[in-house]
Amino acid sequence: MISPAYHVDSSRIHGRGLFAARPIAAGEAVADYAGERILKAESIRRREACRNPYIFEWDSTHDLDGDVPDNPARWANHGCAPNCEAVLEQNHLRLRALRAIAAGEELTFDYGYRLADGPGQPCRCGAPSCVGFIVAQAERWRLRRLLNPRGRSLLKSNHAPAWEVCA
Repeated sequence: MISPAYHVDSSRIHGRGLFAARPIAAGEAVADYAGERILKAESIRRREACRNPYIFEWDSTHDLDGDVPDNPARWANHGCAPNCEAVLEQNHLRLRALRAIAAGEELTFDYGYRLADGPGQPCRCGAPSCVGFIVAQAERWRLRRLLNPRGRSLLKSNHAPAWEVCA
């Protein structure tokens, strides 16, 4: 019998996190992301009413609300250099290892937030490629340009971004 791939613990990135309980091979399914499939209108209502961060876009008409007790995968934090990815397989949303992961390593994936939605959530992943906000990798260059329009080093700047940061 294979031991569970993960456990939940305190995270240096944010609150609670998902951690490798044993070595995980590249390509291995790590955890299923469980939840309630809901219509887009209900998804919008829940996001606005309770600032639910566990909602995944499923397709053009439905989303998956992972804010349910039997979904430990909801504790996986965003990482700008993630070791996992969220994939839709056989009508299930799963976290899959992008590379070999050592026991004890925090499991992260790119949340894929669009810049058009506003980079309101700070990122504390610590990756060298981190821009300071949770934004999809494909849009980070745009955020860098918005934060630093004159090409100055972001590390030397004392100016905070103009966006409101949600806690």
